[in-house]
Amino acid sequence: MHELAGERMDETVEGATEGRADAAGVARRRRVRRATIWGGVAAVGGTVPISVEGMDHLPWWGSLASCLVLGLLGGFAGAVSGRREAVKTEVRRDTLDEGERQLGRYRVKLVPEGRPAPPPFKEKDYTSYSLTTTTRRLQLWEFDYLPQWSHSWRELSLAAEGHVLVVTGPQGVLGRFVLERMVVPEELVLAARRLRARAPRGPSPSSPTAPPAD
Repeated sequence: MHELAGERMDETVEGATEGRADAAGVARRRRVRRATIWGGVAAVGGTVPISVEGMDHLPWWGSLASCLVLGLLGGFAGAVSGRREAVKTEVRRDTLDEGERQLGRYRVKLVPEGRPAPPPFKEKDYTSYSLTTTTRRLQLWEFDYLPQWSHSWRELSLAAEGHVLVVTGPQGVLGRFVLERMVVPEELVLAARRLRARAPRGPSPSSPTAPPAD
């Protein structure tokens, strides 16, 4: 599933960072390139302790070969991961208006309509959905690069039902969510009240419905 998501992401957002001649496109490509390089560097650095530990069990030439192989594999994997995360960031950045800033991202589980809420997040639980808060709106994303909906804070009402966050929009309930570990619904409810008071009037671009929950 993770590999399929990665392939879809590459196909969907490749054009977001390449083939643009304007200043914004140049800056975007630079940020992606920088993230790719640093991702590779960080991964290579992570292989050093493993290589050093192996020196006690291998001859010097074996240790050198091991360092080179681990460094190359780790650097490549880190560069690919760094690039993908940077491209996702650029896709989310493109949805923001001038002067708008991203504030936070929260992994969430969607609660299907009419079903009991799943238990709170465990450490290794997986979800493909996340909520992003900005200075002007709340957004739901899948895989961090596929937008599901986006609504101005003035269009939304947030409420807490136990450990479940309920988000209501102009047409009704947009979704019920279980938030990632260490985040409680009341935190977003309070943030939404503050941001709603500061948000500019007028609706933001949004999709009419939320995706079906798995």
